[in-house]
Amino acid sequence: MNINSVAFPDDGAAKRFATLFSHMEVEIVVCGKTRGEGDIRKIAIQDGNAKGKNIVIVDDLVQTGGTLYESGKVLKEAGALSVNAYVTHAVFPMDSWKRFSKGGDRACFNKFWVTNSIPTTTNQLPLDDVFEVLDLMDLLVNDLDYFPAGI
Repeated sequence: MNINSVAFPDDGAAKRFATLFSHMEVEIVVCGKTRGEGDIRKIAIQDGNAKGKNIVIVDDLVQTGGTLYESGKVLKEAGALSVNAYVTHAVFPMDSWKRFSKGGDRACFNKFWVTNSIPTTTNQLPLDDVFEVLDLMDLLVNDLDYFPAGI
C-alpha cells in the first residue's frame, strides 16, 4: 500500500501531528466539523485534496470513533482510492471496535493500525480483520534501557 496522503479528523490533530509529516512528500488533508441546517454538525474537508489518494487518517486516540468514521466516509466521497486509520490509543469502550470490523456499520477503512498501549482492548481485536496492532514493547524497553539505574 502506497500511502501518499495523511489526513487529520480535526484541527487539533493537525496541530499536534502535522509537523511529523512535513519532511515527507505527502498531501496533508484536514477535516473538521461544520454546522449545517438546524445546528446539525457535519464533517467536511477543510484543507487539502483527497481525490486519487491513498490516505491514512492519524489521531491520538479513538473511543467510539464517530469523527474518525465520518472523516473516512467524507474522504472516500471526495475520491480517495483507499482510506486507512492510525491511532495510538485504542480505547474502544463497550467493544465499539466491532463496528469497524468487516461487516460492521463503520467498516470504511482498508487498514486500521493501533498500538498495544491499551492491551485489554487490543488483545480482543481479531487478527484476520482490518486491525493491525503495532507493538510498543521494544520501544519502551529500549527507552528504559537508555536511562541509567537510579534515575
